[in-house]
Amino acid sequence: MKFLKKRKTILLTFVLCVIFLLVFSQAAFAEGLVKLSASDVKGEVGEEVTVEITAEDALDHEGGQFDLSFDSDIVEPVSASRGALVPDDVSGNLFDYNLELADGELRLIWVIAEGCEDDSGVIGTINFEVLDDGETDLDFSNIVMAPDGFEATATSGSIESEDPVDELEAAIAAADAAIADLPDPEDITLADKEDVEAARALVDEAKALGAEDDDFEDLDKLLAAEARIAKLEAIKTADDAILALPSVDVLTLDDRPDVVAARALVNKAKDDHGAVDEDFLYLSRLEAAEGRIRELEGLEPTPPTGAINYMLPVGLMVIFAGLLAYFKRSQLATK
Repeated sequence: MKFLKKRKTILLTFVLCVIFLLVFSQAAFAEGLVKLSASDVKGEVGEEVTVEITAEDALDHEGGQFDLSFDSDIVEPVSASRGALVPDDVSGNLFDYNLELADGELRLIWVIAEGCEDDSGVIGTINFEVLDDGETDLDFSNIVMAPDGFEATATSGSIESEDPVDELEAAIAAADAAIADLPDPEDITLADKEDVEAARALVDEAKALGAEDDDFEDLDKLLAAEARIAKLEAIKTADDAILALPSVDVLTLDDRPDVVAARALVNKAKDDHGAVDEDFLYLSRLEAAEGRIRELEGLEPTPPTGAINYMLPVGLMVIFAGLLAYFKRSQLATK
């Protein structure tokens, strides 16, 4: 009995081994398993899209062919071209196709006469025109690989139509985003000038496409920012002009035009942009310069020299009056 059991066990093991070899013999003796795939692409109705057909683990294979199916109501193949995996400078190499194999089917064939030297790459590209909204799969079938012993697996691709981008809406959205990114107008500094100008440029681009002021979410914010920049620039221009004046102790009448010009810039900043005295960093320097110019022009005394010239006659008059009063008192006393 034990012997019979042992014989049954050996027989069962042998049968299982035979089944295993039969099931896996094709894979075991295959020289290579090439992985084909089509890319996933999107495009607008009316435009062309390009699908790449790629191969991986393709070393030493010598070519192949396959059919590719698609929804002919959504896309239509218009052209195809070879990829780098099938070089055209080698004698015997071939890349061919039939884009009208059947309704919704095409066929692609390639030959690499001396065997593929790359492990992976693009076999070819197929250009499709997108005809209508929707999505279609790109499915492989009837795959044949060369030489004998090579097989292939395939991963489907897809083509999806997408709504066309509205250029005007995109331009308005870009301008709105740039305006939203600006600081609040009261916090704007001259360092923000470039960003403010960039936002304005985007608004102008959108208007060139037909946008109106009401199309922007917060155009008032941009206008306030621009007004703030203009005010700050006017104040800085005036301050720079004041700072460029000579110091009061070396100021001459030759500097009068520059002093007048600096005052004009201060007044312009006030009149055009609502600036006030406190906005100017060097206003006291300008006022001192203006005072000195008036002194040099003789319109007001110049301390200390002007004060002494004024006080001398007054002092003499006081002394004279005192002496006169003294002599009168002396005359009265002698009587």
